Amino acid sequence: MSEADYTDWGVVSSGEGGGRIASTFLSREESPGIGERVTLLNTNRSDMVNLMEDADILEEYGEHITIFGPRRGVGNDFAKGERMAEEHFEEIYNAVTERMVGADALLHVTTLGGGTGNGSIPYLIEQLSTGSNVEGTRPEWVESAVNMAFAAWPYEHEPSQQQFNAVMGLSRLLMRRDVTQNADAVLLASNTHIENEDLSTDQYDAVNERIVTAIDLLIGAGRNAERIIDAEDYIAQPSNIGVYHFTPGVATDLHYDMLDYEIMFDRAAEQSFVPMDASTSRAAFAVVRAPAHLVESGEVTKSGVENAFGRWKRDKGISSAKGLSTVTLKPGRGNNVDVLLLLGGFDLNPLLDQSWPEYEETKRQFEQARKLQNDSETAISMNEIEQLEENLTRYLEVNGSGR
Repeated sequence: MSEADYTDWGVVSSGEGGGRIASTFLSREESPGIGERVTLLNTNRSDMVNLMEDADILEEYGEHITIFGPRRGVGNDFAKGERMAEEHFEEIYNAVTERMVGADALLHVTTLGGGTGNGSIPYLIEQLSTGSNVEGTRPEWVESAVNMAFAAWPYEHEPSQQQFNAVMGLSRLLMRRDVTQNADAVLLASNTHIENEDLSTDQYDAVNERIVTAIDLLIGAGRNAERIIDAEDYIAQPSNIGVYHFTPGVATDLHYDMLDYEIMFDRAAEQSFVPMDASTSRAAFAVVRAPAHLVESGEVTKSGVENAFGRWKRDKGISSAKGLSTVTLKPGRGNNVDVLLLLGGFDLNPLLDQSWPEYEETKRQFEQARKLQNDSETAISMNEIEQLEENLTRYLEVNGSGR
């Protein structure tokens, strides 16, 4: 299979949190599958200056950055962030399509606690998918591209407004206002759940490093693999049963000579990026990344991984879960392997429980403000809050026990 046959990915971020993750790919010497197809969107230029750390880096990667809207940010007002994206959509659309040209799949990265990314990314995905606010004909590659989202849930200690934003953001990533599916797949990561306990490491850097590792494994399954798992595979069968939310579970540097595959899968599941029970999953993919010499010698094989993954799923009671498994290559002569589990359709309530009380309290405060007629130009209406909550509840009725 030639390089030209592999899936071309593009990474689109919006907001400071998403920009921190996406900028990692720009700072590398090489990002296979992505290259320089990276676009950083923001409403606050100072955030991008801080992100790039110094003027030289900002100048080097300046062409990847697009500042839209007020340039001083939108605070934590996701409704304003969405409105800015709508009002400045032509600018955003041109930046994304020029930088992403030819991409087969777009990974949209954002944090769900803020205003810019949480406001703009669900809107951007909808527009790229439907073209309802696009003047003229969308390029063929835009019409056919897969739109996946990687969304980070706020820390438990963050204020109630951020928790409210997260619930509203998840609803909008999953479903449009007309109750149709929005993103082709939504990958979720809870900052609190995956943060590194090593206090010598910046908490955001540690979390972002794990997220980037998961993205590498996800994309790598479509390259240099014994069985290609491509972007379409992640969405085709799961979406047929109404599943399009996922979370990665990643375990790295596992010693092949000491652990069997089922234990490796357990290790990855134990390190899922959100609180969840693997036995509630209705979709499951497994990627084992092994040194090339182990694969070439026949010690690590596609059939061996596939059989073990089948046994692992049966042990978890999810033998009917949709998904595939594969083996990918990594350089080096050691015997350590990395494992990615991508689990989907699981009960979302353990994640939502982290934020739901704060969501309800913030909603109550919005309602009180309306009674006082304390409306702002960008404030979300109670009717819209109720609609977005209803849409999320509708999705949960299929993927979990509801609320």
